[in-house]
This record gives sequence, structure tokens and C-alpha cells, in this order.
Amino acid sequence: MNSEDITFSFADQHFQDNPTTVMSLLRDKCPVHHTSEPSAHYTLTRGEDVTAALRDEKIWSSKFGPGLAYSEPGTGVLVSSDPPEHTQERIAISRIFKASTIEKMEREIVDLADELIDQFEENMSGNIIEEFAAPIPLTVMCWLLGTPTKDIGLFRSWVLRMAEAVAYSGGREASTEVKSAYQDFFEYFGNHIAERKDRLITGQDVPEDLLTRLLTVTNDGKNLSTKKILGFCQFLLVAGSETTTLMIGNVLHRLMEYPEQFEVLKSEPDRIPNAIEESLRFDAPVHGLFRTNTEEVTFHGVTVPVDSKVCMMFGSANRDPNLWKNPDVFDINRDPIALRNHTSFGVGSHYCLGAPLSRLEGKVALAAIARRLPKIRANGPPTQTSAGVLKGFSKLPVRWD
Repeated sequence: MNSEDITFSFADQHFQDNPTTVMSLLRDKCPVHHTSEPSAHYTLTRGEDVTAALRDEKIWSSKFGPGLAYSEPGTGVLVSSDPPEHTQERIAISRIFKASTIEKMEREIVDLADELIDQFEENMSGNIIEEFAAPIPLTVMCWLLGTPTKDIGLFRSWVLRMAEAVAYSGGREASTEVKSAYQDFFEYFGNHIAERKDRLITGQDVPEDLLTRLLTVTNDGKNLSTKKILGFCQFLLVAGSETTTLMIGNVLHRLMEYPEQFEVLKSEPDRIPNAIEESLRFDAPVHGLFRTNTEEVTFHGVTVPVDSKVCMMFGSANRDPNLWKNPDVFDINRDPIALRNHTSFGVGSHYCLGAPLSRLEGKVALAAIARRLPKIRANGPPTQTSAGVLKGFSKLPVRWD
């Protein structure tokens, strides 16, 4: 069976409805899949291939961005850059994401989770994504970037469009909605950055947050350009909020689906971090992202021409039976050390800097639900997220006693 016999793209509804089945078929029958829909690209699905490629940055470059569209080299940050530039960018913001710094935020995030539940607890039902899973990481991003928390609804409307653009052949120009989201984002954060710059120049007090760090850090005596700082803010807002929202929704969905495991978790809260890791493995919030090969590559009998867009399927690597025992079984009792080998936060030097923060937000959110809403259960079918590259829900209807 060759790639023409298997239909796959993020835009394909059959894949969105049956990702596990499609990824299994690709791993078994077509581990290097090629399609021209919605534009030409290849897809790697076997765990060994995905992890090896992610570690080999000389061949598998990030310079053209993580999406299907080719972005302009040198204009992106982190997931859109290669060493040594990528290394310098990580250093620029790594202090903010140190374990000790993240740990200090735990009390504030615990309080935030409780405040959110206070607002809807008496309703006895609701959409746990909109009321709980989305506000937590978006509010934390507001803290980091120094923006008013009242604007989280605005931010989420941009984030969803930006995430959708990853799987579009047109990228940022894919649709009127996507273009509008980017324009609104750049206007808002352009003004926000300019205001913070003025306060720094005039010697006014400024928060010790990530934005101040970006504006004051130097590399070879030079400050980051405004364009780079905007890139950081855009990337952090998308990568640091929606993926964590989906993770929180996904783990709750599975625990409601397997109530016996939820009961174990409620009686043994120490298992919560393991439940988060198993959720990340079982339901990777990002199905996969793209790299571009710097030379012609042939493997599994398929030749991939130089500068091809190639999707690294994290979600498939996490379900590969050659790497995982009973991979299609959700089990919070898996070995915690082995679980850390999932690819949902990436592999190699591009491993997600915000992973500790995301894990903390997930742990706090799940602990709060188990403590405050122990009888939470499904209240109708969930609604999938509209971004094809993502896995999770925009609506997760629940009820409780």
C-alpha cells in the first residue's frame, strides 16, 4: 500500500474523527506519507523516525517555521529558528521558565483555579473548557506578558485562528479571519511593547515579568528587535495557552470516560502528575508540527526532496507499539519515568521551555477539580477544536452534584 491509497491531511475530517486509526494505518503501511493536499508535504508517523529526526537539526531544520506554509527564514523565534540563533533565543527567556521561578507561581495558580470554580460551582453544569481550562493558562500568560487579565477572551479569539493557520497552505494569509487575528494581535502587542519601552526609558517602575526580560536582555550588546519581541509574544501566547487548555480538557475527558481511574486519582492525589503525563502521551494536544529537510533524504524506500515540508507526528509516536506497551490503553498507572519519553513537548534542543509551567497548570487544575467537583461527569458530546493540527475540545459539557 502506498501513500496514494491512504488519505491523510489535517484538513481531512476522517482524520479528525479517527486520528488513532489513521495514524496506526500510516505507521504500518505508509511510514513516510506524501500528499499534495492542501499543499505538498510528507508525514512521519513511526516513533523511531520522529524522535531521530527531531534530534537531527542539521538535516531537519526549523528555519521555514512549524506550519505547512513556508515562512520567511530569520523572522521567527524558537520553533522557527535553528542553532545558534535558537540557542540564544532560549537563553533570552530561560530564566523566566526556571523550575524555581515556576514553583513560586504555584500558589497564585491554585488561587486562580479556586476563584474560577467559585464563579460557576453553583451552576451544577457548564462548558469546562470555556469556564475553567481556557482561563487558567491565558491568565498566566497575561501575568507573564504584563497585559490586563480582562483581555483573555480577546487573546483566545486570536490564538485559535493562529493555531488554525499552522495546517493551512496559506499560513498567515490563509483566510480573512486568520489575517485579521494577526493584524489585531500585532496592533495590540505593538502598542503594549511601545508603552513598556517608554516606561523603561523614562526610569519608571516596571514589572519583573517576561516582557521586561525580553526588552532588557542583550546578545552581543544588542537588544532584541521589536519584531523579535512581537514574535516571542505571539509564539508564547499560542504555544503557552491553547495547548495547555486542550491538555486540561483531554485529561478530564479521559478520567470521566474511565471513572475507575478517576476514583483512584481522587483517593490518591499523588498520582495526578502521572495522569497528566499519560494524558499528554495518549492525547497529544498537538498532533504534529513541520520541519524542512536541508538535503535529500531517503528512508523506508521514499525519497524526500530537499526543502520539503515534513510533519513530525508527535501523537503517532506516542501511540507506536514499538515504543509503548498497550499504547491505545489509557492508564494513569504507567511507569512515571518511562512516561516522560512521550514526544508531546518535542525532543532535542527544541524541547518545550514552558513544559514545567504547563505541567504545573495541569496538575493544579486537575487537583482543584478532584477536590471541588469530585462528582463531575459528562453532560453531552464534546465539540472538537477547530484547529486541525490540535487535538482536544472547544466545548466539553459537564455536570456535577
